[in-house]
Amino acid sequence: MLKQESKILLRPLIFWEGFPACGLLLKKVADELGEDLVVVATKPAVPFLGLEEELGHKIIWLNEPNEIWSRRDEFSDRNFVLHTGWGHGDWLKFDRFLKKKNNVKIVLVSDNRFRNDFRQWLGAIYFRFFLRRYFDGAFTPGISGKKLLAFLGMPKDHIYSPNYGAYEGIFKSTRQINERRNEFLFVGQLIKRKSIDLVIQAFKEYKLEGGRWSLRISGDGPLAALCEGGAIFLEGFLQPNEVAERMNNAKAFIFPSRDDNWGTALCEAAACGMLLVSAKSTGASFDILTDEENGYLLEKITKEDIKRAMFRIERMSNEELASGSAESIRVAGRFDSGAYYEAFKKMQNDLCD
Repeated sequence: MLKQESKILLRPLIFWEGFPACGLLLKKVADELGEDLVVVATKPAVPFLGLEEELGHKIIWLNEPNEIWSRRDEFSDRNFVLHTGWGHGDWLKFDRFLKKKNNVKIVLVSDNRFRNDFRQWLGAIYFRFFLRRYFDGAFTPGISGKKLLAFLGMPKDHIYSPNYGAYEGIFKSTRQINERRNEFLFVGQLIKRKSIDLVIQAFKEYKLEGGRWSLRISGDGPLAALCEGGAIFLEGFLQPNEVAERMNNAKAFIFPSRDDNWGTALCEAAACGMLLVSAKSTGASFDILTDEENGYLLEKITKEDIKRAMFRIERMSNEELASGSAESIRVAGRFDSGAYYEAFKKMQNDLCD
């Protein structure tokens, strides 16, 4: 139990920038701490209907992240803070304010993946000399995020995960894989970074070469006009429960982003028992996808590689599909609200006691 195990009365504040569906991983923590927990957030680009009712906890909404400084007195009694990123200067001012007042423990929440590029090398210098002193710990989704935070200079034993995942109240398997449509599913923004252009090119060639499955696309964006043609079904942005329904009616999830820090949709699809196609440029691939077990990990993001993965999945036997689906469900279970709760409890015990 969170309250009973702590030597102090825990009064946490958790800030989510653009509160996503995976923010519902907070639910077990919120249920246990009740009014002792303060949840602060900014609105997501696509509103999540019924979010607070599903969470069962009040959310205090900011117009923009740096509004925290003008409202600092509302939260001056907090003694354990988790907040998104280090790019908002007024959150760092708020950290200093609380440390001076309450000797508060601050946990940095970051989903950035390790890229080992020049920018991250510069960032490591800046973090070690100017930012490290603000943070007592860090919270990240998985393997790649842990690697980056250790590279930046955070002690490995103060890096915790997972802070992202699939909320099992919405994303869960409700239909056996072999009872689903022969359908590939894409969920996300229709932009080049998400590789929707390559997915469409690959699928059209797949159909010309005799591919029998269809493609469903859920999302919106400037490349929506590309998503036309036979056996392609285009929908706009859907609410999370609608996305989960689509995931339980399709067999394979296509998510070959050119750059995605983690990619919660990959974990949500796995929780729904889907076969997965993704790439190393998506952080969640290192945590969720095992090549040739529950899908295919692309070495390169090309239309030829995506098309090849489509054909490989189409040719899988019912037994192989069932085995891959079961593996996806098993792995996604490591990223549910129970896992978030255990990580939060460990942070509390390590840092607050």
